[in-house]
Amino acid sequence: MNSLAELWDSGILGGVFTTLVTFFGQLSALNSQKFTSVMEAFQKQQSSDSAAHDAAFARSGDGGVWARRIMLLMAFFMLGICPMIFAFFADVPVAVETVEQTGGWLWGLIPERETFGVAYINGFYLADVWKELMANLISAYIGAGITRKAFKLGR
Repeated sequence: MNSLAELWDSGILGGVFTTLVTFFGQLSALNSQKFTSVMEAFQKQQSSDSAAHDAAFARSGDGGVWARRIMLLMAFFMLGICPMIFAFFADVPVAVETVEQTGGWLWGLIPERETFGVAYINGFYLADVWKELMANLISAYIGAGITRKAFKLGR
C-alpha cells in the first residue's frame, strides 16, 4: 500500500495514465483522419464514375432502346402470335431435341451420361426457353427504364 501511495505522490502513475490517454487519443485521431480520407476518395470516385457515365451516355445516346424494343417484339411474336398461327396447322411436324440424363450417382463415382434424341410432334412447340426469355426481356426493359429515371432524378 505504501508503494502505491509513493508512486502516486511521485507522479509516475499519473504520467503512465496520461501517456495511455494521449496514445489512445492519437490512435483515434489517426483513425478518423483515415476515415475522412477514405470518404473523400469515395466521393471523388463516385463523381468521376458519374461523369464517365454521362460522357458515355452523351456519346452513344440511347440507341439501345430500339434493340430492346425489337427483342421484346420478337419474343412477343414467338410467344403470342406464333401459337395462334400454328394452331391452324396442327399436322405440321416439328422436330424437338430431347436430352435424357442417366447416372451421376455416388458423388460422381458413377458418371453421368446424356443421351440426345429427336422427337417429332405435330403443331407448335413452345419451349420453356422462350418463356424465360420473355420474362427476362420484360424485366430488362423495365429495369433499363427505372435505371434511366434514377440517373435523371439523381442530378
